[in-house]
Amino acid sequence: MTKARYFEIGVDCLEIVAVLLALLVAIFVSVWMGLLLLGVLLLGLVSLICNYDAWVVRRLSTRDDPLILPLCKTGFVGRHRRMLRLLPSDPRCRFCMVPFGGAGKMFGIKPSAANSNYCRSCFEAMPTTTHEQEVGVLFADLRGFTSWSEAHSSSDAAELVSRFYASANRVLTSDDAFVDFIGDQVMAIYLVDMPSLGARTADIMLAATRRLVDAVRQDAKSLPVGAGMHLGKAQVGSLATGGSKNFTAIGDVVNTAARLQSAAGANEILVSETVYGALSGKKP
Repeated sequence: MTKARYFEIGVDCLEIVAVLLALLVAIFVSVWMGLLLLGVLLLGLVSLICNYDAWVVRRLSTRDDPLILPLCKTGFVGRHRRMLRLLPSDPRCRFCMVPFGGAGKMFGIKPSAANSNYCRSCFEAMPTTTHEQEVGVLFADLRGFTSWSEAHSSSDAAELVSRFYASANRVLTSDDAFVDFIGDQVMAIYLVDMPSLGARTADIMLAATRRLVDAVRQDAKSLPVGAGMHLGKAQVGSLATGGSKNFTAIGDVVNTAARLQSAAGANEILVSETVYGALSGKKP
C-alpha cells in the first residue's frame, strides 16, 4: 500500500503543477489561454500515463505485490476511471476507461499491441498472476439468443449483440465495474476493496443490473436479459497466454454467479443468499 500511495501522490502532484501553470497564465496573460493550457496539460498528462508510465509500475510492482490492485484499494483507479469516462469516445480501455477514439485519438492514446482491449500502461501494469480478493460477480445475457439467431442473419445477430454490449458497458462501468464480454453475455467484476464499492457492493450491483434490464427493455429490437450475481472470494488478476493478458476473476463465486444467470428467466435477476443478506434497506 505504501508504494501505491507514493505513486498516487506523484501523479496528483503533476496534476497540481498543471493547474498552477494554467492559473499563472490565466492571471498574467489571458483567461482563455489559461483554460486552453489547462486542457492541453491535463490531456497530455493522460496521454503520458496511459502510454508511457508502465516502466514506473513495473519498478514498483512485484509478483506478490502488484501495484495495480493496491491502487484500486486507495481509490486512485476509481477516481481516474470516472474522469476518463467523460472523454469521448468509444472504444475504450476496459481497465482505466481511457478512450482510443475521439479525444484519445487526438492525443495519441493507443491500445496495447498485445491486447487491444487495454491501453499500453494498463496492459503492462496488469499482474501476471492472480491474487485472492473479495469480489462481486455479475453475469447477464440475452435470453433465447441461440434460437433467435437461427432465424436471423449473422449481421443481424452481430448488431443485436453490439447494442447489448454498448448498453452494458455504459450502465455497468458507471459504478467502477470491470466489464468483459463473452459471446452473448456480459461479465462484470466488482472489487469490494474499492472505496466507491465497499459495504455497498451488493446494493450497487443490484441497482446496476436493474438499470441494464431497463435499458435493454427500452430497445424494441432487443431480446430480454437474464442476470445472476454472487459475492465472495475469488482469484483476481490475469491469466497470461503467451504475450497476452486479460483481467479476470476465477473461483466458485464466478461459477455460482454464472449458474444463477443461466437459471434466470427473461428480465429476471437472481441473487445468491450472500448478496441478498448484504443488501441494505428494504429488500425486494
